[in-house]
Amino acid sequence: MKEKILEALRELGFELEEMGGNAYGFQYEGRNYLYIHTEEDEDFLNITLPAVMEMEDENDVCFYQIMDKINSTLKYVKANVFNDSMWLSYERELFGGEDLKQVISRMIIHLDAGLYFLRRLMADLNDDNETETDVTDLDTDTDGEGEVA
Repeated sequence: MKEKILEALRELGFELEEMGGNAYGFQYEGRNYLYIHTEEDEDFLNITLPAVMEMEDENDVCFYQIMDKINSTLKYVKANVFNDSMWLSYERELFGGEDLKQVISRMIIHLDAGLYFLRRLMADLNDDNETETDVTDLDTDTDGEGEVA
């Protein structure tokens, strides 16, 4: 399955860079993405947008509130912590009959929308900084599909 996924990524026009440890990097709209292959589960597809937000000691609560807001609001895209930074991931099981180019392109679109959502949360926090608004109070209008309208 790994070779089929890599071929689909190439057919979509991505130039893949082997990152070691079964990770392959590629760029979309100037952002770095990773396809991480898991040998133990050939049917597991994981595409990640790494290091979208750095954790700062004095801002840990806000960092985790933003992660929680992403995880509770968006469908498909999930935020995790790795090496003191937030990573956005889209994971799914493959069944064998999918159009991998379509699946991968949708995954990337959702990750891109997740990044937009994160940036909007950050902008709202900066705008409301004087009023000490909690991130859970922010307006997070989405289109119902987990993508920001």
